Amino acid sequence: MVVTVKLSKVTKTFKKGKRNVEVLKGVDLVVERGACMGVLGPSGTGKTTLMRIIAGLEVPSSGEVYFDDKLVSTSNRIIVPPENRNIGMVFQSWALYPNMKAYDNIAFAVKNKGEETRKKIEEIAELLDILHALDRYPRELSGGQQQRVALARALAKDPSILVLDEPFSNLDARIRDSARALVKKVQKEFGVTALVVSHDPADIFSVADVAGVLLDGIFAQVGSPLELYDSPVSASVARLVGEINELDGVVEGGKLRVLRGVVERRDCQDGNVKVGIRPEDLRVSETEVQGMISLGKVRVKVSSYTGSSFRLVVSPLEEEKVELYVNSDRPMPINSEAVLLAKPEKIKVFKNN
Repeated sequence: MVVTVKLSKVTKTFKKGKRNVEVLKGVDLVVERGACMGVLGPSGTGKTTLMRIIAGLEVPSSGEVYFDDKLVSTSNRIIVPPENRNIGMVFQSWALYPNMKAYDNIAFAVKNKGEETRKKIEEIAELLDILHALDRYPRELSGGQQQRVALARALAKDPSILVLDEPFSNLDARIRDSARALVKKVQKEFGVTALVVSHDPADIFSVADVAGVLLDGIFAQVGSPLELYDSPVSASVARLVGEINELDGVVEGGKLRVLRGVVERRDCQDGNVKVGIRPEDLRVSETEVQGMISLGKVRVKVSSYTGSSFRLVVSPLEEEKVELYVNSDRPMPINSEAVLLAKPEKIKVFKNN
């Protein structure tokens, strides 16, 4: 049965030598039944620890974990052991048994090994396009096929929760997009509550309905992936969910001044601020563009082709040490000068840390 996962004020402290290191610092989280939650954060911020606490592989130092209204873990105590939580897990390494064929790897965690189970495994394998590979050993499978076997194994036990820890990091870049699309499709078709843990925002944006950014042991922001990208609460969150140019600015009397530009920002208090602008929200041009504001003249330092668009590195004429990244639909000559334009509604303002 699919469940809602709820964490209330969960902390986790590890003993490291003579020191106590608090990895999670009072995490509150709700993953609604049938939703896919993405957890994004840099290495060492507590993502895997959080996943292990939900799975019952770690005990919280304090706080509570609920599946629906049932308490499964509380302060220094596991009430429902991991084997009784009905969790399907896909690890970064996929953790397949090398001496077992794909079918046996999938069937390993299923208690009933009868004909009905075989039929179910074959149906899952067909959905994941690995039906033809069930009689092969892991060493005979591609990375993408191994990942699908690991996913099939997790799904075969009819999990209440599907937990995926960095599920795409071992795949070649050329097949990552199709693997993400497959996971999204399968999660929706099975209707299972899912938790995807990753350091790569592309993973989260591809599969998650709602996402949380975990920083220093707490969720800095939780919302839809688009909300995190367009309206990050801090420069740290903005950096994690996508590339962003950071500049110094000042707000005076409801006007934001950044480089040579002035923007109406009556929602900001007066004072020095940090300004963030994503590369796709900038443009270089010899003329004005409707709906965009000028930030002053810049010199082109680098013009490169990324495979789908051009990538410019530019510097303001009066601040050559400042370098900004701009996405462009055309190349520009090195050392050429142009006007830097920005979409005013896309300019993000953060408090100075």
